[in-house]
Amino acid sequence: MVFLTQGVTAQDSIVDQEVQVNEQAWLDYNFKSLTNNSRFLSTQVGFRTINPSVYNRFLVISTLNLRAKRWFKSKKEDSEPLIRSYHLGTGTIYTRNYNETDNFEIRFIQGVKFNIPTIKDFKLYNYTRLEERFQTAFDGDGWESGFRLRHRVSIAISWKKHYLNFTKGLYFPISAEIFFNLKKADQFNDVLRLSPGIGYKFESGLKLELYTIYNLSRNITETNDASNDFILRLRIYRKSPQIDAAPLAPENEFDETEEDNSPKLP
Repeated sequence: MVFLTQGVTAQDSIVDQEVQVNEQAWLDYNFKSLTNNSRFLSTQVGFRTINPSVYNRFLVISTLNLRAKRWFKSKKEDSEPLIRSYHLGTGTIYTRNYNETDNFEIRFIQGVKFNIPTIKDFKLYNYTRLEERFQTAFDGDGWESGFRLRHRVSIAISWKKHYLNFTKGLYFPISAEIFFNLKKADQFNDVLRLSPGIGYKFESGLKLELYTIYNLSRNITETNDASNDFILRLRIYRKSPQIDAAPLAPENEFDETEEDNSPKLP
């Protein structure tokens, strides 16, 4: 019995050492539905896995997007609203752990998007949101709460001149996000996320984005305090003709750009 206990402890230690620097794959599918000209609902369905085999994660997050009123503009008549939209959302995240009990999280979201004025044709899109997180490990200890504030700065770069036909839909989304954990949740407390990527919009309206992400996280397991995550993330956006008909509405809660306003390379 002592030998078995020592063996399990050693195995857990090995897993924790490996997970300090790990590789992850993340796939999500995004779609939206219009409620009226100023509101629409966006939903993300995702799957995330980690190597070494520590957990698989399934998530569904829906957000109600509310366009800002025009009186949030600056004094210039041709200026865009400084505040683009407000966001109210909720989601569920189920984490299937291999070496410990599973984790289930209910998350509530309140956010706002706004622009920072910069030089012409160069905009920094900002998204700040507050999250209330409630987790349970199905171990009889009940629910643990956590609260965090997160802020993301994004930009998407595309070419102004297209020498090859296929480059017309090509662009490069780049974002940096920082997490302020006001009260840490039981597990999975992100700190920093850097996300350079490449995207392509097809003539049908379908969009694909591929990111190589560096993510710094805390409390990834019960005994591991921090991890450096290297994530390959594929994002799929379904075309929505109804949303396209509302030009002032942002694409969804994660898409920071509007095609006509993204900076162009010569």
